[in-house]
Amino acid sequence: MPIASRVAVLVTAAGRSERFGGVKKELLRLGQRSILDAAIEPFISLDSLCALVITAPPGREQELEAGLEPDTRAALRARLADRFLVVAGGAERRDSVRLGLGALARILGQDLAAGCLVLIHDAARPFASPELVHRVGEIAAREGACVPVVPLVDTPKELGPDGRITAHPPRSSLGAAQTPQGFTLLPLIAAHERAVRESVECTDDAELWARYIGPVAWTAGEATNRKITFPGDLDRHRDLPAKEPEPLRGTPPPFRVGQGWDIHRLVPGRELRIGGVVVPFELGEEAHSDGDVLLHAVTDALLGAAALGDIGSLFPPSDPQWRDADSRGLLRSVLALLREHGYRPGTLDSTVTIERPRLGPHRGAICESLAACMGLDVSAVSLKAKTREGLDSVGSGQAVEASAIVTLFPV
Repeated sequence: MPIASRVAVLVTAAGRSERFGGVKKELLRLGQRSILDAAIEPFISLDSLCALVITAPPGREQELEAGLEPDTRAALRARLADRFLVVAGGAERRDSVRLGLGALARILGQDLAAGCLVLIHDAARPFASPELVHRVGEIAAREGACVPVVPLVDTPKELGPDGRITAHPPRSSLGAAQTPQGFTLLPLIAAHERAVRESVECTDDAELWARYIGPVAWTAGEATNRKITFPGDLDRHRDLPAKEPEPLRGTPPPFRVGQGWDIHRLVPGRELRIGGVVVPFELGEEAHSDGDVLLHAVTDALLGAAALGDIGSLFPPSDPQWRDADSRGLLRSVLALLREHGYRPGTLDSTVTIERPRLGPHRGAICESLAACMGLDVSAVSLKAKTREGLDSVGSGQAVEASAIVTLFPV
């Protein structure tokens, strides 16, 4: 399903790579392709893609275009023709974004630019998933602007110029922004132009939007959506995009099956989250993360099908970075891991057992949420709601239980 009738993409690659020793990091290789090529990949398959612009250091436009694989350039030319461009950026990132947005407006023209959505992505982030791209675009099309955010790992402090800490903001209210970020194109261009006229300095496009247009929505980012900033980052991740699935002994099966199960105590003061949907109720799951019992079962089923461990080994409750973590983000991280090993989900059959409240009225919303998280059509997702007829801890209303069975297919 298209996220908007028209989607333009701006990939920023005009930086000087000073923290990388001046080497143009986007042109370095990750496996069999460049960082730039890997960063662009999740956008090429967008159904409503109408234009793609890359910003490059002035004078290096042809070099950046040559950094794309021949089949990537061919696909972009065949689909977009002259609406695929590599243009010169500016001295700072905000200047490059403004120049890139102007190029998009020129090649689209007023009619196509009106109502168009723009996704802005940092070319040094080669690990963003198609699911993240689609989710950011979907929310931005609805809300006007959307930024993916991941929880902070370390406790933040506000620093004063005198060498003292001036404030201790709660980590739960803060997050680190990622890309791609989505905006309605023409209002964002107007915000950039106004900032230039008023000599306003903003650190990113979301800040400009919030200053001149309105609120910015956020969605869970991905732990795997890392940015290549220092040479050591490339050393740690050099093999990821080229990694092949582990060979199977004998004849590889046409698909794999996994099952997952979880149970959580129900306590006051917590939200009841089922499959990414908040179900109104006076009790919620007690857990280190947000406690979504169904997503935990689904995540374990996926890991089990691929023989990649379990949710507790990847996101241990002893690690403070996962406190109150959004289980949808954990699930997306696991889906990215599966792709690295050559698998994709095919179907999901799940059961939630809870005495109260009735889940029937929420079944449709939960199935849609699960389908969106997993990149599946809703017809491939099943949810059954059961009770324990008053038996054991679930039947007495003290707990909620979930189970899931998934199929995986080769990518």
